[in-house]
Amino acid sequence: MKLRKKVTALLAVLLLVLSTMSIGVSAEGETGNIGITITADKTTNLYPGDIVTFTINISTDFYAFAMRWPVMYTSKAFEPYVANDGNGDTDYGNVIGYGALDSGVSYLESGEVTTNEPFGTPYTKANYGCLLIQWTGATSGNGIGTYYQPNGANCLTFQLKVKQGYTANKGVGTVAIPTTNQAKALFYLQGLSNPNDPDSVYKMTTTTCTVTSTPCTVNIIKDQAGLVPRTGTTTVIDTDEDGINYIYGLNCIVEGTDEIDETTIYKYVTPTGDATFTLEENERGFMSTGAKLHLYDASGTFLADYVFVVFGDCNGDTETTGIDAQYVINAFLGIDSWSWDWENVKNNATFFSCDVDADGAVTPDDLSPLLDMNSGVGYVNQEYDYDNFFIEYSNRV
Repeated sequence: MKLRKKVTALLAVLLLVLSTMSIGVSAEGETGNIGITITADKTTNLYPGDIVTFTINISTDFYAFAMRWPVMYTSKAFEPYVANDGNGDTDYGNVIGYGALDSGVSYLESGEVTTNEPFGTPYTKANYGCLLIQWTGATSGNGIGTYYQPNGANCLTFQLKVKQGYTANKGVGTVAIPTTNQAKALFYLQGLSNPNDPDSVYKMTTTTCTVTSTPCTVNIIKDQAGLVPRTGTTTVIDTDEDGINYIYGLNCIVEGTDEIDETTIYKYVTPTGDATFTLEENERGFMSTGAKLHLYDASGTFLADYVFVVFGDCNGDTETTGIDAQYVINAFLGIDSWSWDWENVKNNATFFSCDVDADGAVTPDDLSPLLDMNSGVGYVNQEYDYDNFFIEYSNRV
């Protein structure tokens, strides 16, 4: 019995080593019980694009010769992960048999992936996709391959991908083997009355075989854990490909109306995907140039560091004085091993803060706004805008 309606995937064949001649008592007649449990390698804090590996554990109280079941997944959350088998063929679901019990010669088929079969409510094509997975015992000179595991055993893994277009802010994705009578029409179950006698094969029906299934549910978060500028602010989160990240453009800081702390920082940046962060003062003990934001995902795993840059506060003491002007002089004279190039500036928050006029270079022109600011004439614009880098209080809108 094969499912051939509206097939939308290729057939992939993989070797699975299972018991060929398990010792035990076979089921009487054409009855039996199957228990199926699905678990995931990661169940929380999943994001679009994540690959989830699911494990199927099966228990049987009879000598199974052939088993097939529809594995359903919520199609709004998941799609099959397509893997290449190395021979130019693709495997929808990347199904892999494992957990050898003995030196058997059986095989596993990852078959027809479809979202078009009428499973009925709630197993509709709008809600669920399907992986049809089949295990068949192979015949050999030593007999016929069977699967007999009353206590259960991990049989195989398959993979699904969290959809990039997943839209719920927070939601769940469910993977299950349905046991409704309508869904059972896709089940195909055969057993052996005598594991040593291939002629004792019998087929079980939905009434003669009891199937129980424990589904698996995972938690999905719409947005990747990260950090973005708060909407409506001039904040810039500058991420360098070498992993050196800066935060600047916090325009109120130099005006003295706010200081960087765990409360006011939310005025400038927004964590996404349930990310969290901690703040670390700079070497002088202040939350200014050189201070850091440590970002973590929802599980507490460290993601990245972001270094604050406050233009004009070159030494990071939250004040603009002649000391900061000396830093600028040192920068354009090449003192302290500084020379102006973007490779250098992206590795030195202090040097970056010396480019007060936002022209991409440290020159004597950067001294004037610092001196004016020290004299109380105005303040350095933190937007890193060359056309408007210094705001005189008399011209303030």
